[in-house]
Amino acid sequence: KSVIIATGGTSVPQTGSTGDGYKFAESLGHSITDLFPTEVPITSAEHFIKSKELKGLSLKDVELSVLKKNGKKRISHQMDMIFTHFGISGPAALRCSQFVYKEQKNQKKKEINMQLDVFPEYKNHVLEEKITSILIEEPDKYIKNSLRGLIEERYLLFMLKQAQIDENTTYHHLSNQQLKKLVDCFKAFTFKVNGTLPIDKAFVTGGGVSLKEIWPKTMMSKIQPGLFLCGEVLDIHGYTGGYNITSALVTGHVAGHEAAIFK
Repeated sequence: KSVIIATGGTSVPQTGSTGDGYKFAESLGHSITDLFPTEVPITSAEHFIKSKELKGLSLKDVELSVLKKNGKKRISHQMDMIFTHFGISGPAALRCSQFVYKEQKNQKKKEINMQLDVFPEYKNHVLEEKITSILIEEPDKYIKNSLRGLIEERYLLFMLKQAQIDENTTYHHLSNQQLKKLVDCFKAFTFKVNGTLPIDKAFVTGGGVSLKEIWPKTMMSKIQPGLFLCGEVLDIHGYTGGYNITSALVTGHVAGHEAAIFK
């Protein structure tokens, strides 16, 4: 009398979720929204990525943002991240990935901007004061040595380069303009990304059976009575860390209960 489609999405195909559920649902009259990878590493063709100068560098508790066309933040996540040979990964990047896809569609372009703030707990002027107080203690010391320990050394040297400050400059020879530029780089380093790894490398599938075609209280199809759908086959997804599995378990529970009593 009743059937439940609970096949999962099309990410992590080695677990068996190869997208069959979409074909089943489509053959029964359902429409499938665009499928896209979410919770997936982000790719970039920036020179510093291609040169692998930051490859393997892990940054703790930073704020990573996807920027809109006007430069405002579409989404920000404050978590850990890592630079890779193809772009960026780690929790912050995974969380931002679906918004990279959405901004590419919004802006109708492949390359969009992201922004990295490695000191989200400090406002710009506070960070400037903190850096100044460190440098002023030993004004004749090279900046790269004075600021060692402030942030991972490879990132510090990279930021000095971005701010066009010679790493062997001392505080005596540092202009106010250069200091402000360094603070800006730490707080709002903007770089281009061009997409994500493919859906089979994603933890979660975005898109699926349109929710407009499902009764939300029972998870039954509005098109085929007795057909129930749940989990990632639906156009519903959450962040990793329990949110995505919770939506699967909750919709699965409702679908199972309702399918059992369907007459």
